[in-house]
Amino acid sequence: MKIKWVSNVMSSLFALTLIFGSVSIASAKGPEGGKSHEKPAKDHEQTQKKIVIKSNVGKNLEKRLKTSEASINNITKSINAFFGVNEDGTTDKTLSKKSASSTYNSYKGKLNAEINKLRAVDKQLAKDKKKYKSISAELEALELKSKELQKLAADEITRVKTLTEKASAPKTTEEETQPSETTTQPTEPKIEPIQPTT
Repeated sequence: MKIKWVSNVMSSLFALTLIFGSVSIASAKGPEGGKSHEKPAKDHEQTQKKIVIKSNVGKNLEKRLKTSEASINNITKSINAFFGVNEDGTTDKTLSKKSASSTYNSYKGKLNAEINKLRAVDKQLAKDKKKYKSISAELEALELKSKELQKLAADEITRVKTLTEKASAPKTTEEETQPSETTTQPTEPKIEPIQPTT
């Protein structure tokens, strides 16, 4: 009796799994009988471009990268405000050699500090890649972001150097003579008679 009952239960379970399994396969194929769509391929490409960070390790590193990015952007704004950079990237500010040098060293030091923080993040990413192989895609995306930020900071250092060179460069002789030629007009010297002393 028990064997018959177990056999009936097993056959009904088999029938149910067969029915529900085939329904899920049919619904996965879609109404066209398994033909592929163009739309899922596009969605797949979008997920490759933008990787969502889900792991705690990735979120911590992403937070550090966002902090560095915000710092670099604030330093860039400070540079633009200090030098009064126009829309075309030129500055009209003039500085002494000493002031220009100290300004350059200050901004260069701040940007180098951010580069060093990003290098520390790179080292942590390398360790985490070895340790957590399951989240390697997230870590590679973060590593790429770190490299971009390092390049941005290095470009800002070169931009500050050119701005300080332009601001501290002495005016050329052409620039000095142009305004004086337009303002001075030739005049005849006045000769005053000398009064004889008696």
